[in-house]
Amino acid sequence: MKKPLACLGLALALLCSQAQAQTADKPKVEKPKTVRITYVTAPFNVPSIVMREKGFLDEAFAAHGVKVENPVITSGAQQTQAIAAGEVDIASVLGGTSAILAAANGVPLKVVAAYARSPKAYFLMTRADGPAKLADLKGKKIAGPKGTVLNQLLVAALASQKLKLSDVEYINMDLPAARAALLAGQVDVATLAGANVTQVEKAGGRALTSGEGLIKPTTVIGANAAFLEKHPDLVAAYFAAHHKALDFMAKNPEEALAIAAKEQKISIEDARAQLPLYDFTPAMTDADIANLTEDQAFMIEAGMLPKAKAIDIKASLVAPSAFTLR
Repeated sequence: MKKPLACLGLALALLCSQAQAQTADKPKVEKPKTVRITYVTAPFNVPSIVMREKGFLDEAFAAHGVKVENPVITSGAQQTQAIAAGEVDIASVLGGTSAILAAANGVPLKVVAAYARSPKAYFLMTRADGPAKLADLKGKKIAGPKGTVLNQLLVAALASQKLKLSDVEYINMDLPAARAALLAGQVDVATLAGANVTQVEKAGGRALTSGEGLIKPTTVIGANAAFLEKHPDLVAAYFAAHHKALDFMAKNPEEALAIAAKEQKISIEDARAQLPLYDFTPAMTDADIANLTEDQAFMIEAGMLPKAKAIDIKASLVAPSAFTLR
């Protein structure tokens, strides 16, 4: 894991200046009593787990007189639907593909930071008696969460063999259900990540492929656009807690691993093996924009997104403050 950047610097200054400009130019906006921030632990979202366990979010928002609710919504599609419905203010871990699809379909979503970059953390898993190679996937039953990075990995893996999603029976399941279905022999392959991969391996399963060389997944932190505009100080409070969690991970790596392992019900050794697969640096970069742009092009080519709905990733999806998190 790359060492997280400890100082909020320019990002906080920008968010605070937005708040000051708002006060000067517009009527005062009443703060909400509660902020709703999704809690997503899988595949191995250590900053979110540490942030909750150590109370960093509650502490940051208490200073503003605001309470925090953490609805557990693991599906990217469901998170963006909740944002569209005004039921969620910040999606703490959102697949880049989910963010693009949502914005392309008119959801008022802004990416406010990167969450993680982890191509080596996503897998197509099978049993010992399952398909021997990717070329054998035609006609097979494959389970996993649709509209996610894992969905994209499956499409990319199939495309590498000149196959399409229509060449397999793709069943929408969350990660635990997909893992259980695979081990029970109900499906041939499951798209998995994090502890679910480890559990399949311990049960005798194996990986057909990882995302390396097939996808460049960037999970992001998304916010309701109206919430970002009206309450930049509360978005800054979120990042104060997020950076505090990253700092804690850097200074107390063993305790952070123990916290994450307990939450995900895995051993310290398994947690230690997972952590190097992730780069949790939050500042967005031009490379991230390029990756997300490639993701969008891939989704269009794969029929996951109509070309007419393509968006300008940097201009339309990513908030300027996402680049200045220091």
